Amino acid sequence: MANADNPTGFMPLRHRGGGVIRANKYEFASAYGTNLFTGDAVILSSGDVAIAAQDSGTLLGIFAGCQYRASDGSMIFSPYWPASTVTLGSERVKCFVWDDPMIAYRVQTETGSTYAKASHDGNVYDIELDHAGSAFTGQSGMELDLTDTGTGQFLVLGLIDEPGNAVGVNAKLEVMIKESLLKGN
Repeated sequence: MANADNPTGFMPLRHRGGGVIRANKYEFASAYGTNLFTGDAVILSSGDVAIAAQDSGTLLGIFAGCQYRASDGSMIFSPYWPASTVTLGSERVKCFVWDDPMIAYRVQTETGSTYAKASHDGNVYDIELDHAGSAFTGQSGMELDLTDTGTGQFLVLGLIDEPGNAVGVNAKLEVMIKESLLKGN
């Protein structure tokens, strides 16, 4: 049976040191012009959280949601940031990022990538941005591109042992951030 094509971005799977998985608070400016979804890889750009790109280099971590005051004054807690939203008085947006370099994540390989244990485990690959996230669920559409070794943003640890997951296309893998801002590469 083929693996289901259901990208959900990078979701915390476990802490490799046995620690607790926590998201830390960061910020970005009101009216930031790009959607951010839970599970999206993010960077720091001029001190603000921003979406990562393929080959963008050092990652801060994975977006875990945000909090902001809407233009009508209501407090919003959301799993995603709607692009170009203007906050009340242009207040800065608080966002949460899983930034611990010891967190292992679950991610799907992109459709053009066929996972094979002998070829991919222990190697590094970049994100794939083919799918948009969901404004309904707030979930990312990011995947891992096993054909793009560019800057090697993520280290592949192996195939996740779960029902309906097998080697091949759209495999669900366990990965860690290789190029972590907090790891000091």
